[in-house]
Amino acid sequence: MTEHEENTCGQQQVTNELYTQVTADYEETHSVRKTAQNCHTSMVTAQRILITAGLWSSKSSTQVKKLLEQGMTADQIAQELSLTKDAVYAYMPYSRGNYGVKQTEDSQYSRDYRERMEAAAEGMRKENADGIPVFVSNLSSKQAKPSSLSSLRFDSEFTKVLIDRAREDAICGDTYGEYGAVYALHLSLVGGFVYGADEDMDMQPKSRAELLKLAKAKSAISRDILIPGTMNLHALHYAIQKLFGWQNSHLHNFSIPQEDFDALTAGTLGGYTDLCGVLFRFPEDDMSDLYWDDDYKAGVSVKTWFKKKYSAPFCQYSVGDSYLGNQWEIDDFRGRFSDFKDETTLKEILSKVAIEQDWNFLAERLTVRELFAAERDSVREWKGDVVGKLELLKEEMEDEERFGCMEEMKMAAAELRDWRQSYSQLDQLSWLHPNTYKKEIEKAYKKPYNTVVKMHEEQVNLWTGMCLDLFWDLNINLSPYFDTLYYLYDYGDNWCVKITLEEIYRKTGDGGFVDNDMSRISEDLEPVLTQVEANEKAVCMAADGLNVVDDCGGLHGYLDMLQTINGNDKEEADGMKKWARGLGWTGRKSKPENML
Repeated sequence: MTEHEENTCGQQQVTNELYTQVTADYEETHSVRKTAQNCHTSMVTAQRILITAGLWSSKSSTQVKKLLEQGMTADQIAQELSLTKDAVYAYMPYSRGNYGVKQTEDSQYSRDYRERMEAAAEGMRKENADGIPVFVSNLSSKQAKPSSLSSLRFDSEFTKVLIDRAREDAICGDTYGEYGAVYALHLSLVGGFVYGADEDMDMQPKSRAELLKLAKAKSAISRDILIPGTMNLHALHYAIQKLFGWQNSHLHNFSIPQEDFDALTAGTLGGYTDLCGVLFRFPEDDMSDLYWDDDYKAGVSVKTWFKKKYSAPFCQYSVGDSYLGNQWEIDDFRGRFSDFKDETTLKEILSKVAIEQDWNFLAERLTVRELFAAERDSVREWKGDVVGKLELLKEEMEDEERFGCMEEMKMAAAELRDWRQSYSQLDQLSWLHPNTYKKEIEKAYKKPYNTVVKMHEEQVNLWTGMCLDLFWDLNINLSPYFDTLYYLYDYGDNWCVKITLEEIYRKTGDGGFVDNDMSRISEDLEPVLTQVEANEKAVCMAADGLNVVDDCGGLHGYLDMLQTINGNDKEEADGMKKWARGLGWTGRKSKPENML
């Protein structure tokens, strides 16, 4: 790759000042996201500076570096690793001449942003009566269309429709009689960012004992909760964030134990894709779709925001969590890599294609009652049930009178993804450049800032409404199979929560509850179960240990933090307390009943 080619195909220039600022800040925070925020730059710029300085790397950056050293161009690397060209640049170090130039990060970012928005604006083909650009749709008349955009806003009436639809779907798909059941789950921090994680927190006995002592935990940093079976993984994510003291600042996913993954997929592409959209989410890079409802705004209580997220109705409007959304991703993948056959192993694919997400990534539309089973079927029985349900679903999808043209639904899903991505960029710009973002947006769209935001909100609502069949009806109800899941959070700090099924309390005809052994539960527990079932509201029953905190370096970093706070250096302890409190950590144990 020539120097000219590098400088004309996406290589952003940075100042010596920014280069020094980013590397110094990262040595303090050990978080790319935090460093980007502190230095008022994008995560990609911060990441590339750190790659250049040799302070940060990932699987993809290592592969990109190796291919660069072999003399490959960005286009060739993108094709080789199945990445977009922009993604390749995000993992490339800056070459000589790409820093030390007197050009500010703000001006470069603003120019790039205007170019992206101007390109997006060219795709808008007409304006409505308010002068707001909208995409022209040729959706089939067989599909229900709203009479106005306002009718698709997520107001109380629309929410009521969704609640009724969700409950009808749950009851109709309740093969195992678990609708209305309450699930007792044990959540415990374990060590090691791997499936089947280390129960000893990946620590030596002495360090583990000290951590438990300083964290005021008897045996583990754990929580015991009762949740309605209708709660999906998407809502459970927010509940776990609240229960352990995190603030939803990093990526996450749910996974099954590795032995279960191997048994269900046989470690092959065919075995895996058979379950995409059923159990798994096919690996992709569209974070705006994955985090479709991360709508926290400054000034709102984090506790209040979390509570709304893990309360009913438990909806999930991610295209990538739907059955059809996954099938489209698989078709695209197989089209680009026709050499990969059903019998090709997932390990072999990873040796040839850079895939950032793990294969073992559950779809978050799945509910607790679809996943957890008190008694497990055999693998053969479970997969046979899946095959039978998929055959019925495929027959149902052939009903054009009900679902219209699948190509039009695919187009609607693509529009939704695009608008979410654009809306996400608006939000990202607001915290990257809080003093100038409104002006930059107005320059790009040549419209007032509030008009641009309104346009995005209305378009996201519009296309969400057009995709309701995709989210609700064109999926199967999974049969329960697992007794353990893992929740993985912050792929830098490597937090891992083991989620274990303790009990399923089933409702009886007289309104009471029985446990797994069909024994009547105690009188003191019955009112709590009734509350959880009737209000679809999770309750924390027990908690061992203090909350943890974001960006502290995982379990080992958390121990260092507690040692500092409880150490003899008062000034250092006070500084650490102030930092931790800024992230919501109090150092006090909360009563379980107050944790959710």
